[in-house]
Amino acid sequence: MLDRAQRRELLSMQGLLFASAIGLTAGMTATMFYSLGAFIPPLQAEFGWSRGDISLGASFLTIAVFLTGTVVGRLCDRFGAATVGALSLLAYAVAVVVMVAVMKELHHFWVAYFCIAVLGVGSTPIVLVRPITTEFQAARGIALGVALTGAGIAGFWVPRLVANVTEVHGWRQAYLALAGIAVLAAPLVWLGFRRLSHGHVGSESQHYLGMSHSEARRKSCYWVLSLMAFAMACGIAGVIVHMLPMFIDLGATPLHAAGIASTVGIASVLGRLAIGYMLDRLPTVLVTIAVLVLASAGIFLLVAAGLAWAYGAAALLGLAAGAEIDLLAYLTVSYFGRRHYGAIYGWQYSVFALGYGLSPYFVGQLHDASGSYVLPLLCSGALIIAAAFSCLWLPKIQPEFAGQAI
Repeated sequence: MLDRAQRRELLSMQGLLFASAIGLTAGMTATMFYSLGAFIPPLQAEFGWSRGDISLGASFLTIAVFLTGTVVGRLCDRFGAATVGALSLLAYAVAVVVMVAVMKELHHFWVAYFCIAVLGVGSTPIVLVRPITTEFQAARGIALGVALTGAGIAGFWVPRLVANVTEVHGWRQAYLALAGIAVLAAPLVWLGFRRLSHGHVGSESQHYLGMSHSEARRKSCYWVLSLMAFAMACGIAGVIVHMLPMFIDLGATPLHAAGIASTVGIASVLGRLAIGYMLDRLPTVLVTIAVLVLASAGIFLLVAAGLAWAYGAAALLGLAAGAEIDLLAYLTVSYFGRRHYGAIYGWQYSVFALGYGLSPYFVGQLHDASGSYVLPLLCSGALIIAAAFSCLWLPKIQPEFAGQAI
């Protein structure tokens, strides 16, 4: 039987997991990325914008994350995930409402996505995963997997919600629905994160071992992780964003295409749990390579079989989609410790987000230039293989931090 203090500690840790999962499923990156593919057809129909032009919205989104990620990581180190995460969810929702009210031109769309990201960067894993990586020591991998199922679930419900609301009420109401969900999630994030298990909020980095950001930048693994993060994001993101219009091109109806694309979310949930379990028991580099190989297999399956094997390809991509965030977070805390985790992971995630934002644009441009998705799929698969090879240059985990990663 657990005593009162142990029960309180258990409830606190469960609250952290719940708040992280809720924030990630309603957060800016999950909703804006998973919804973009579903918004492409109605935006094309109303405004006549090309797929490449619409996809550039994701680039503006992640350029903003790249520019502000380290800053919000430092804010999280100082003020805590509860305050930064909850306020960011509210601010991101307000920005979406303003976009819907004023957007008439293509440049309005691009500027809106940039501003949404600046205000919503605190609702990304930079902030919402931090309490998991810093508060969990035993079973950190599975804890990350459980928390990040929130983002995986978003891959299931976001395309379906947007497709159904758009069909009945229009794309503007679909955006407003996403904003409303972010508003509902904000108080849940604040309540779950307001009391960390050690009883301190803000400035908690002082209680942990680890490197400063300047010390981390002098390590080769810092830059190898950045290279891996950028390459795997470039390889995966464009395919995920363009999956719905890709399936429509192959002959699926919009709702059927949304159903296939939602397979990514289901597989992502299962993949995160399985990969989190393996991270606690197997060498992290081997797990990372295996995940990336599965993702490339899914892409090449789309090239070879098209719609006939669409569910299988989407499932393979889903096993990897989002797990890259788990892997990056796990590797960051393993190599650099927890003291300045927010700032260091803020940079790594920002590089990842930059690749995530550029990829949909280039996939769209390659589609527009070649007339099909074959060439962008081949390029995406090659980038993922390159990310897998870059893992071979990662050194051994720092002995002084290895105990924090078990």
